[in-house]
Amino acid sequence: MSLIPLRVLTGLFFLASAALVAQERGFEVRSAQVLDVRTVGSNQIQALIGNVYMVQPSATGLVKLWCDSAFRNLQTNVVQLYGMVKVVRDSTTMTSTEATYYSDERRAEMSKGVRLVRGTMILTARFGEYWANEKRARFRDEVLVVDSGSSTHSDVLTLFENEGKTIAVGNVRVDNPGNNMTVFGDSLVHFERERYTVIPKNPRLMQVDTVAPGTIDTLLVTGAYMEAIQDSVQRFVANGLVEMARSDFSARCGEAVYYHTRDRLVLRDHPVVWNGENQVTGDSVVIRTSNRKLESVWVSGRSMAVSRADSVLRERFDQLLAREITLRFRDGRIYQIDAERNATSLYYLFDGSQPNGLNRSSGDRILMDFADQRVDRIKIIGGVEGKYFPEPMIAKRERQYNLEGFRWITDRPRRRQLTIVHGFYE
Repeated sequence: MSLIPLRVLTGLFFLASAALVAQERGFEVRSAQVLDVRTVGSNQIQALIGNVYMVQPSATGLVKLWCDSAFRNLQTNVVQLYGMVKVVRDSTTMTSTEATYYSDERRAEMSKGVRLVRGTMILTARFGEYWANEKRARFRDEVLVVDSGSSTHSDVLTLFENEGKTIAVGNVRVDNPGNNMTVFGDSLVHFERERYTVIPKNPRLMQVDTVAPGTIDTLLVTGAYMEAIQDSVQRFVANGLVEMARSDFSARCGEAVYYHTRDRLVLRDHPVVWNGENQVTGDSVVIRTSNRKLESVWVSGRSMAVSRADSVLRERFDQLLAREITLRFRDGRIYQIDAERNATSLYYLFDGSQPNGLNRSSGDRILMDFADQRVDRIKIIGGVEGKYFPEPMIAKRERQYNLEGFRWITDRPRRRQLTIVHGFYE
């Protein structure tokens, strides 16, 4: 290897030769403290040391490169950068301790760890590369994106600046500390301008709430795919076979919309909701909470509420059928069911602990009051009709008296059955 000294300066070095700039395809060395050209085999290597600053135009703007030292192959136009490396294009800044810049491609590659800053977003990863012409970046291994309201972990992440789109793949986890919510998935696609995110495969949502000092409650939601819409009405949408569970209720449906800033959950497509020994079904269900506690469940369409009447006589269920049903809760426990429009009730009677037949009644509106999770009183308003069936008539024939559409579903979702992610909650 022979060394050809070109110019050595002890102070700040400026290179402004128009001929050299044209020869090097727009790549320009703006400053360095030392510049040498070395011949290695058939290649000439340009060595730049100390406060190195280089620029190159790209299809999307000027690419600026800073580092402590750099070695550029004048034949391949590949530059090795070392020290405090910084690559800037417009509002995107990438930093590392080492980088390789392919000037013909306008591509920077950082394999010793990378940090990207763009607006309020900060991204870190073990490996990253950036295509300036395409305004595209790709990162892998321990990828973490921190924005103003959330942080996202993944194995691989690709950023498309022009489209305002981000794709994360592999062990995706999004943490939102503002509402104690974490979303998991196999992959994630985020559209920045639309403020829309979709998790297309294997999404799981977990929200941890401190309901009382020393008491933690957790809502778990799973589905086929999940969306997050961050417009004026912020909401999460789960689709497919949606299952959810919390300590005080569980549910299953085809679509669930969670308005987390409004404490409201809307279930559609054959929804079923359970609370203790109570079950409701209908065309749609709206669940409201207050301070993260269950407040009411409103059911519309062909609505039915079912409650187990006795823990020993397992075939006996109090039933309520109507066009609209509202379940009301106090301290997480049901205290009233309100059925309106074409309401029909089936209510089992007891003399102390002894079964004593059943009443079947109908009216414009039926109110069921509960005490200790069991029906305590029934009030029927408007167009009242009723019939009593004595115990000898119904004993061991309870199924014959169930209201039309009755079904008691036993395979309700349980939190221990909804695997969120190994090591977090199972």
